[in-house]
Amino acid sequence: MNELKVTGIEEPTKPNQLQTCGILDKSATKHEVFTPEECKKIIELAKTWEVKEGGIQTKSHDEEFVQNTDYRNCMLYTPPMENQDSWLWVGEKISEEIYKFNATNGWKFDLVGMAERPMMMEYNSPNGKYDWHIDLGPGKVPSTRKLAFSVILNDDFEGGNLQFMTGRDPMTAEQKIGTMIFFPTYFCHRVTLITKGTRYAIVGWVHGNSFK
Repeated sequence: MNELKVTGIEEPTKPNQLQTCGILDKSATKHEVFTPEECKKIIELAKTWEVKEGGIQTKSHDEEFVQNTDYRNCMLYTPPMENQDSWLWVGEKISEEIYKFNATNGWKFDLVGMAERPMMMEYNSPNGKYDWHIDLGPGKVPSTRKLAFSVILNDDFEGGNLQFMTGRDPMTAEQKIGTMIFFPTYFCHRVTLITKGTRYAIVGWVHGNSFK
């Protein structure tokens, strides 16, 4: 009887040949990405953008969204496709900082760019919040999100903490005007309940080929 020949089997990779990353469970913080004056300008500018209530993506590949204010309660401001000169500087400044950190001290993810426009989220007391979630989804665009970012635009509010769950206890991110927090999109995170005032933040993602 002839022996069965198995083809196409690769030699196993040795542990010392693997590329590793020691900060896959870490977020990053960059202070003073925007000045207080720029943050105020961004809020005023974003107030002229299209606004809608924040939704929750379903498990559909059609990228459908549903409303559930018990889970997510915020307003979403999206910049226009036309007249990009008025807001493009915001995304460019954010991208520059993320690319710089990712390529040097960061995760070294393969990034392509922003496939979605950066948005402003508005959380109002007493019900504003966004419960535990990740930023990846089954849709064509959400599945390519690699790094998420959140830039705090004001500090005259209470509650509304950005928290991550990468261990047993939530970790609260620093919230200072102009500070950007960025992190892998597989992080489980939330924005806690706003108890006073209104919280404004520019949020979005940098995209690349899906994780594999």
